[in-house]
Amino acid sequence: MSSTIINVLIADDEAPARKRLRDLFSNYNNFKIVSEAENVEEVINQINIYKPDVAFLDINMPGASIFKSITQLSKIPLIVFQTAYSEFGVNAYDINAIDYLLKPISRERFKQSLDKITKVMNSSQYLIQKNELVKDVLSVKSGDTIKVIKIDNIYKISIKEGFSFIFTEKSEYFSDKSLNYYENYLNNMGFYRISRNDLINIKYITKLHTSTNGIYTVELFNGEKLNVSRRRIQQLKNYIN
Repeated sequence: MSSTIINVLIADDEAPARKRLRDLFSNYNNFKIVSEAENVEEVINQINIYKPDVAFLDINMPGASIFKSITQLSKIPLIVFQTAYSEFGVNAYDINAIDYLLKPISRERFKQSLDKITKVMNSSQYLIQKNELVKDVLSVKSGDTIKVIKIDNIYKISIKEGFSFIFTEKSEYFSDKSLNYYENYLNNMGFYRISRNDLINIKYITKLHTSTNGIYTVELFNGEKLNVSRRRIQQLKNYIN
């Protein structure tokens, strides 16, 4: 596991606390901070979008209870709680948190936590569960062959002339499955249906545009612009914060 990148979400409503975590992680090249959050709603949204392997979460953040919110996720990352209040420890272990850190976090104690994470992720039980629960690819039939596409590489799926087309940065794939099928299959995996015709991967959005007539468009990494239906725009705004 030492050569494998472990993706991390860090969450704390105090900027100095997030900076402290960034400083601590800077000494470990195999851990990558993929997202930061300041409140519970952002934590839940960003776990759904970025699918981190591990989430370092402050317990006292604005919003709903972090303990209740985490348990409602369909796929829960490894959890490390940090707080200045030791009385929350029991709650943390009640939801199977892998570790519980008291602030201020020392470098030695932080290293112990990362060692524990690495050990768990190396365990056969964890690897089996991860492979069973996480969908990394989807497949489409192309003539007599089956094309296997990494979901993370898909930036949009669109309907054209009644058929679905799957787009990656390098290729375009035809599929006879409906857009509704892909919307359900990719639920909670960072994809959002912006209209009848387009399902997009949120991480490929670079800009959100509006015009004087109230028509919204999203701009993707490649400059492509797609209209967002009026009834979906507010939910999209909430989804991408």
